[in-house]
Amino acid sequence: MLGLGAKDDGPPGAVGSVRGFLGGAVADEPRAALIARDILSAGGSAADAAVAGTFALAAGSPANVPLGGAGMCLVATGSGRVRTVEMLPFPAVAARPDSTVATPGIPRGLFALHARHGRLRWEQVLAPAENLARIGAPASRAMSIELARHWDVASADPRLAAQFGRDGRPLTEGTPLVQPSLAAVLGVLRQRGPGELHSGAFGRQIAAAMRAAGHDLRIEDMAAGVPQFGPSFRVGEGVDLFVGATPAIGALATGQVFAALETRWRATPADARPALLASTAAAASRDRAGWVGTDLSNTQPLGEAMAPARLRALAGAGGEWAPESDVPAGAGFAVVDRNGMAVACSFTGYRPFGIGRMPEGVDMLFAPAPDGAGVSPRWLAAAIGLRERRDVVFAGTASGGAAAPVALARTALDTLADAQPLDRALAASRTVPPAAAAAASGTPDGIARVQAIVCRDGLVEAPQSCRVEADPRGAGLGIGTQ
Repeated sequence: MLGLGAKDDGPPGAVGSVRGFLGGAVADEPRAALIARDILSAGGSAADAAVAGTFALAAGSPANVPLGGAGMCLVATGSGRVRTVEMLPFPAVAARPDSTVATPGIPRGLFALHARHGRLRWEQVLAPAENLARIGAPASRAMSIELARHWDVASADPRLAAQFGRDGRPLTEGTPLVQPSLAAVLGVLRQRGPGELHSGAFGRQIAAAMRAAGHDLRIEDMAAGVPQFGPSFRVGEGVDLFVGATPAIGALATGQVFAALETRWRATPADARPALLASTAAAASRDRAGWVGTDLSNTQPLGEAMAPARLRALAGAGGEWAPESDVPAGAGFAVVDRNGMAVACSFTGYRPFGIGRMPEGVDMLFAPAPDGAGVSPRWLAAAIGLRERRDVVFAGTASGGAAAPVALARTALDTLADAQPLDRALAASRTVPPAAAAAASGTPDGIARVQAIVCRDGLVEAPQSCRVEADPRGAGLGIGTQ
């Protein structure tokens, strides 16, 4: 479809069968991006690559993306519509006040994404992550940083400490890591599909093991976990920026800031931009507090809450930030393919390593039950930008809790409204909201990380204009072909 002479020279599913422009992928964990690139080179779609890469995140970024965690993806297919796939905990668990564990959202959510937009077989896209866990690989720099930051959590559980540590210390970069228990779970998902986890004998075994460990998880809860496809919300004037809707408040926060500043960003002197951004983000947080309920649902129609005139009034309005909780665990993934599809995803386990335990007989990490406050999908943040309602010019995601949506908005403003190179935009200073100050660890820019793909002249019209970059503050990887 791109007319670049790219062609399939081998059988679909064989890495290297595609020649020419493949697309690109970027993730917080390098191996996730590499696996996604291989899927693209095998003729897979952006959805195939996102599914494969996310399962690799579960293997390579366990503190941020437990397999039993939650997420949200935006998908643009070239039709002018951007859809949202919600992979969140579900009411059967959340409705019981004594629940301590959430229903997994990621496996079934990825299965739904693949079923609707994949080209390769399910077994083909899941196999690389299973091999990564079964055969093993040296711990990446990203993983070693993550383990060191959250070793207090992992070291408190014997199985986590044994899996991700040596001699009582977290794994360092380059240390061989094999995860046979996770490989076994991924093998079941590959062979039988996620239905076996949610309603089959495998799920019953896990639910029984969780109850034996003191977590009230039932197979009925697992069966109730169904991903949701829904619309996204469009903001902006020069570029249509699409973001997810509630309960992913982080995505809407990105949209608020971008829409408020898009028309004035280019004219604002560089040295005045940080203050303008912080002032606008603070006003957006107060406005958001007026229409987001305690259960993270919107208490007034999003069309009213995100109306252009209302958003423009937030620009530079200043004032105090609204009180908001912050749990910075999470990671992101973005990918585009040669056929014009883009996928941008944000994932979380709510807390580092989810519930912080991996009971005997479970072999996967679960997220804690959401409480609508600190333990929630509040800060999931991803965005896709389209030019003339069709061609992808931006796909990005951010992690790092309350600081993530502001960082993602700034990257979108710098690249789309001011036409800055992506690497320069990612290196710009960050705004750290008060809610995120505790996690900043003395770093002026905090721990928010943005992973983005920018196709300045359009993914379809000019794929050679695409740039794929990981945040220089982290140890992720962006990889693409020109």
